Amino acid sequence: MSLADIKTKGQLKPPKICLYGPGGIGKTTFASTMPDVIIVQTEDGIGKLKANHFDVCKAYDDGTDKSFIGRLNTLLNEEHDFKVLAIDSLDWLEALIHKHVCEENGWKEIGSQAFGKGYAAALEVWKDYVRLIDRIRDERKMTILQIAHDKVVKYDDPTTESYDRHQIKLNNRAADLIIEHCDAVFFTRFKRGAVQKKNSSGGLSSEIHQGDRTIFTQDNPNWMAKNRYGLPAEMPFDWKQIREEMIK
Repeated sequence: MSLADIKTKGQLKPPKICLYGPGGIGKTTFASTMPDVIIVQTEDGIGKLKANHFDVCKAYDDGTDKSFIGRLNTLLNEEHDFKVLAIDSLDWLEALIHKHVCEENGWKEIGSQAFGKGYAAALEVWKDYVRLIDRIRDERKMTILQIAHDKVVKYDDPTTESYDRHQIKLNNRAADLIIEHCDAVFFTRFKRGAVQKKNSSGGLSSEIHQGDRTIFTQDNPNWMAKNRYGLPAEMPFDWKQIREEMIK
């Protein structure tokens, strides 16, 4: 160790991102717009989109290159020009992990073990997964985008009353690991607003108006989000604009 090793500014590496939100909002479409992307599917979300992708993985790790881990090892070890790895989606990956853990241990269901033993075993597999995508990010210089759906949960805040909150649709242990591991967790949804209109009786009534898709980058009582780039709290549903803001 030498004082000459001290640095005054962090090195900007390719980001590790989780993008989550309701189904059908266009998360896979967002991924497909990222330059030089390869999508590893755990669900059939490509549809008619034109994007480089592997077929849907049917197993987490069965020792073949067609399994989820096999696909990631291919991207780690073989020569290619892809710059972005998109995983679609984490909640379907969780189902593959749970199936893998149950088969390895001879369990019927992941939740059948006392004291959360099944979910604890699954968490160890999740840790192996994040170590592998760290290697892909660092050794292959790839941005990592992990897509997930959302769920609404009752959030108990000791400083105020309980309220509903959007979170990543994963077991809490897995979700906490992904949130901690990522450089940015983005929540996306359509903008909504109430419009006052006259009704048939001459009075006013409110109608909910749905606007453009938007991405939220900072934590809020209504959703979990974060970023390590000082991004604005709300940004357009556009990777190019987000990336430009990250590297300022």
